[in-house]
Amino acid sequence: MSTNKSATVRGCGVVHDDQNEDRESKQSAETNDSRRRFLAGSAGTIGALTLGGAFGTGSVLATDDESDESAPQETMDHAFEDDIAILNYALTLEYLEAAFYRRALENMDQDELLCDYLDKLPEWVRERIYDEITVIRDHEETHVEYLTEVINDLGGEPVEEPEFDFGSAVEDPAEFIQTAAVLEDTGVAAYAGAAPSIEDESLLPPALSIHSVEARHASFVRELGGEIGFPEAFDDPLPKDEVLDAASQFIVTE
Repeated sequence: MSTNKSATVRGCGVVHDDQNEDRESKQSAETNDSRRRFLAGSAGTIGALTLGGAFGTGSVLATDDESDESAPQETMDHAFEDDIAILNYALTLEYLEAAFYRRALENMDQDELLCDYLDKLPEWVRERIYDEITVIRDHEETHVEYLTEVINDLGGEPVEEPEFDFGSAVEDPAEFIQTAAVLEDTGVAAYAGAAPSIEDESLLPPALSIHSVEARHASFVRELGGEIGFPEAFDDPLPKDEVLDAASQFIVTE
């Protein structure tokens, strides 16, 4: 005689064993569709946005199969007026990520956030996931504070934080993980694309330090979504315009 185990966590059902295959197939399709929709936003919004609040969509992250995996792509063209512009560009990305994690953690407690993953992850991993997502939020907020301080120290004016609307991505666990993976991948590629344009060499070590931490974040959330955390031997950089395109759907404009 066989028995099926079932459980419910804050309204989220744990899937029976004989449903796992169908659910994983559905999750994979949802992940791909979510990323396609995220990367296919309206480029027309970009003209109404400033650097401090601008994001829209790009296609680079959606064309992994077409890239040359044997070598890294060439570095990006210089697209920044000066180092302050680069720092404000990075600050805007960090505002976005910090707000995203902060709101998700405000909206979902540990049980709610992990409900979609309880049945497929070992217990010792489950116990750490929520705390590690909290650490990611703290990292993003620290990056915001650091970049703001550096811009001020250099005599620049830090860009103001835009108003964000993440919709159900900060309320639904599966959508949260999918969106987090895309945001982190975009952030990693953005730092790689902007770093070659930095003129003050003293800014390179902290920029590369933030970049490597963002890459760790990206790997972690990719694994949570059932994807390999390090799919390629080389990461491709993204130019500024495509990064600014890649998140405009989250910016509230009047």
